[in-house]
Amino acid sequence: MEQLQVGVAKRCTSPKLGTILFGYPRQRPAQAIGDDLTVVAAAFAYGDTKAVVVSADICLVTEQTALEFREEISQKTGIPVDSIIFCTTHTHSGPDTNVQVSGWGSANMEYLDGILRPQSIQAAVDAVNAMRPALMGVASTESDVAANRREISPDGNVGLGQNPWGLVDKELTVVSFKDAETDEILLNIAHYGAHATASGANDEATRDWPGGMKDVLEREVGGIAMFLAGSIGETGPRCPNGKTTQSYQVARELGLRAGMDAVNAWRKIKEWRNAPVKITTGDVVVPYEPLPSKETAQEEIAKLGKFEDMTPYQQNEYFRWKRILDEYAAGEPKTAWVQKQGILTIGPVAIVPFPFEMFLYTTLQLRQYSKFPYTLSVSCANGNKAYLPSEDQLIRGGYEVWQFNYYNTYKMVDQAATYLVTENMKILNKAHEA
Repeated sequence: MEQLQVGVAKRCTSPKLGTILFGYPRQRPAQAIGDDLTVVAAAFAYGDTKAVVVSADICLVTEQTALEFREEISQKTGIPVDSIIFCTTHTHSGPDTNVQVSGWGSANMEYLDGILRPQSIQAAVDAVNAMRPALMGVASTESDVAANRREISPDGNVGLGQNPWGLVDKELTVVSFKDAETDEILLNIAHYGAHATASGANDEATRDWPGGMKDVLEREVGGIAMFLAGSIGETGPRCPNGKTTQSYQVARELGLRAGMDAVNAWRKIKEWRNAPVKITTGDVVVPYEPLPSKETAQEEIAKLGKFEDMTPYQQNEYFRWKRILDEYAAGEPKTAWVQKQGILTIGPVAIVPFPFEMFLYTTLQLRQYSKFPYTLSVSCANGNKAYLPSEDQLIRGGYEVWQFNYYNTYKMVDQAATYLVTENMKILNKAHEA
């Protein structure tokens, strides 16, 4: 009989002091290491099928950077690129690793290529080499650590805070793996949706609240803990100041709360099983709106004035208009975004990677329609193209909608969320029928 195999590895990826931290517009050098950043890699095998999931304590990487990491892991392990998922925990208190030029600054290439890349690749190789027979268990519980962060003022403006009547997903899921012979816990994957922003604009490099959660899981249950960010688009940590940013101390406290919730989920596991591993692939296609004309791009650049006088938002729009001109110079503009999607299923669990900061309405739909009992949509996976708002939120506007409209060179159609549900459901249904 074929047997589930699991391997896991963790490596330190902390930056040097003085490194500019990413996630907020202001220049913020790291004055201390609040808690070490890490990269965790998990390898899975069943028969001839192998897969790797890597989770790095960093804010984001582009699709191209994630693809480069996955290709190098593939070269060193022989595992197909489509069977490798590279995701980030989205901590806003790590170095800038976003190579897309924007109003938020430029990537720290010394850190990206000198620390994050080699440590991520090595962790994946180590995890593959550490694989051994394992059993899996899974369970969920409720956690109140997340809050809807699209705060609405009396005049209807949307800001970043806490919205007490806004949509929030309390479900926290833990997928656990133990040695099939000794019962030693090898790996716990915690899945939950909330921005890792509790540490605010502090000067510590930190994993933010997911770090504390992982620490509690490892202390109380054993093994290595991995965090997969769920739908984070409109959710953040429920800070006691009524916002979703506060201080490093609050980040640690919320992490401890989330960690105890994760332990509670783990203790609800009733069955340990030998589970098949499958990778089911397909193309996900989302149409783009027509690219604005060259004349429009030139006019908008002129309106923005001098670059040194621009706000970060205006600088971001400037770079977008410049990229649009580059698209026309390069040839025929694109009409759609095409993702080479690979959904990982392990027994009753489906892990669906999204290179966006997903909104809940979309991923709750996917969870409802999926035939897998545990369908875990993962934000910031295999890259990050910023926010993917659900259609009901586009009319309200706000920071996330502005990002959807202006962060990327091409703007997706307003029905992008529906396309993502229907396209991924085709792959999930194929996976279930296989």
